[in-house]
Amino acid sequence: MKRNLFIGVLAVAVMLVTLAPANLLRIAVTQIAGVDLVKPQGTVWHGNGVLIVNPGLSANLSWQVAWQISESLTPTVRWQLSNDELSLRGSVALGLNAQKVAIEGNFSGRSLEPALARYDISIPGTFQVTPTLVLISESDAATEFELVTDSKLFWSGGTIRYVQSNGLEQAYVPALTATIKSAQGSLPTVFIGLTENSTGPLLTLTPELNGYVNIVVTRGFIELVGRTWTGSAKYNDVVLEVKRKVF
Repeated sequence: MKRNLFIGVLAVAVMLVTLAPANLLRIAVTQIAGVDLVKPQGTVWHGNGVLIVNPGLSANLSWQVAWQISESLTPTVRWQLSNDELSLRGSVALGLNAQKVAIEGNFSGRSLEPALARYDISIPGTFQVTPTLVLISESDAATEFELVTDSKLFWSGGTIRYVQSNGLEQAYVPALTATIKSAQGSLPTVFIGLTENSTGPLLTLTPELNGYVNIVVTRGFIELVGRTWTGSAKYNDVVLEVKRKVF
């Protein structure tokens, strides 16, 4: 009897919250640094708005809450993010201590321009994200992200442009595949290689929680971006290792 009463009260509480105006979500979203939700319409249960992420990224966001007491007391938010340059979709399974975020879809290189401008890099083509599951949890120190399973990101290829000390450089790069390896307790490592006729990873990115990324570069990758390596190293030999502050 008490259990049924508790479930009934909980169901009413959830219904009241989810039927509240969508504008309430803006309060929650703005708690995330560099993120804002503008022009929210509908309700917390089912609505839409424009999501803005610094630096200069914006897209239409729509969401719908799926919650059935017979299946689970945990609501799941199904979402879609889109504009002329991207189409991403997925879900968020809300929990007390952590949230599971699923994502898949595609986006163009142009959608990355605001983020890549600071590095003087321009990447064309399209990117395809395979179904990916991320676990987001809160600790005393900060928000933690964990890739639940390995994932892949496919890039169609194209002519990349970048700036070096001697001016603007450009090179045609064939299709690449980024294999993202999950690692419990740390950020995932990214291995980048050719999509076709791959001989192994040509570039390896290992991010650290402090915002630095360890970058391992092979001779093959240097030649892939239009540079010449005069040493005796073989195609897959590592010729450069650097650490850069990225976030």
